[in-house]
Amino acid sequence: MSNATDTPTVGGKGNYNESYARFLKAYQDFKGECPKGVTLKLQKTGARYNLLLQFKQPPTGKRLPKTANLECTPQGVIDGVRKAKLVSEALGTITSASEFWDWYDATILGKNQIEDNLITYREIFQQLEDEYFAGCNRNTGRPRSRDIVSDLSSYEATKGIYFRLFPNWDEYPSWESFKAMLYTPLRNGEQLVGSKTFKERYYILKAIAEKSPNKEHLLKQLEPINAKQTQFIKKQRIGIDAFKDWWFKTKQEAYDIRNSRHQSCRHSWLWVTGMAVMYGLRPTEIAAAVNLTKPFVTDDGITIKALSDPDNQDNYLVLGDYTYFTDSEGRKVSIKTGGRIVAPIPSPEMFEFLELKRPLLPEYSPKKGSKPKSIVGGFDATFSQRIQSMKCPVTQKYAFRRLYNLLGEKYGLPIELRARLMGHSTIVNEGKYKTEGIDATLEVLKGVSKLPIPLNVAIERLTALGVDIDSSEAKLFLGVIYQID
Repeated sequence: MSNATDTPTVGGKGNYNESYARFLKAYQDFKGECPKGVTLKLQKTGARYNLLLQFKQPPTGKRLPKTANLECTPQGVIDGVRKAKLVSEALGTITSASEFWDWYDATILGKNQIEDNLITYREIFQQLEDEYFAGCNRNTGRPRSRDIVSDLSSYEATKGIYFRLFPNWDEYPSWESFKAMLYTPLRNGEQLVGSKTFKERYYILKAIAEKSPNKEHLLKQLEPINAKQTQFIKKQRIGIDAFKDWWFKTKQEAYDIRNSRHQSCRHSWLWVTGMAVMYGLRPTEIAAAVNLTKPFVTDDGITIKALSDPDNQDNYLVLGDYTYFTDSEGRKVSIKTGGRIVAPIPSPEMFEFLELKRPLLPEYSPKKGSKPKSIVGGFDATFSQRIQSMKCPVTQKYAFRRLYNLLGEKYGLPIELRARLMGHSTIVNEGKYKTEGIDATLEVLKGVSKLPIPLNVAIERLTALGVDIDSSEAKLFLGVIYQID
């Protein structure tokens, strides 16, 4: 593996937009990955957009756009890049024009497929697996790889577990086996319809149906089913005062632990909770920080000081693409939204209270032979176990990210910036991290009352206090604060 892949990158592309805007962003981000001579082309016909491949077409050699059975979606862009590579390879190996176009119809357009159901689940599952690992991470745009344990875990969570619900992979797709898989009861006995699992089963079945020769029949059977998720886990939240009280009490109790190793362990996980609140990070993302004790230099030569540096007043944190730990085979664990730079809540008092300039990253090493899911989620799982053992008022790790979002709003950080620093879109921020309730609203209002006031309001208040605003000293202060020439 080259050194370039080991160097953390900053500024993952992120999934900041939805619908057509999200597709257009994907198109702009990934079209450059097409091979030389074969490119993606976005063509508008009337009110309709079409995603095409453009290349020198045999036998004329004219460079023209050609339909490639691509949808105007982020996945369509990924499929387009994959097909562009196939076309480039075919142009270099197939010498007969007629042979090329026969190949193009079968491989790129999917024509002349077997229509007698002679394709098994096993074959379809293999196709879906190959396509998954030929694609890119939807959050960061990083190409997926079987050498990255996080991609193995994501494949298992989104596809593998559902493929195994089919008892006989050598059967041909049928509605009977579809229905049996879709309505397999949940192991915990909870209601199936309306659950996240039911929704995910439904959409994996649609993907399987799309590759089945009898897809029209299967899709018609799936169409009337409402797969909308209606059951959600109740979101936990914790207020700033409750968090600080718990943190301080637990910190003091840690000093009474006689075993130095256990004491150090407790201090380190408390440090992680403080980082989660002040930076809005997932615990595993903290394990990807690269400037805790040494400075980081960007590709264009900008130096970002170490968090532990006493002269560092900005306290920016640089996240790499991967955590410090790997599996026993050396395969990497990536973080959800890719490498980026994040800043803490603008509260020096809180930062100092949580002692964050003394990094105490916990030691963690996945057990040999662990499954990808356990390796990827092990750091987060250990975090959850530790805060429970320390009697934290909340058990959900995302409660700390919600507190960060609340504090960010309190200290005047716009939602666009909070979303960007947390690595998601404003839509996700509003839907998953906005803290509701009267006490949360009061917390925000207390913060807003301390934000800078407009110039005219400042003049009125100073005048009421008897300050001569026409004096040179008053004009100087107002000029500096409000940037008046």
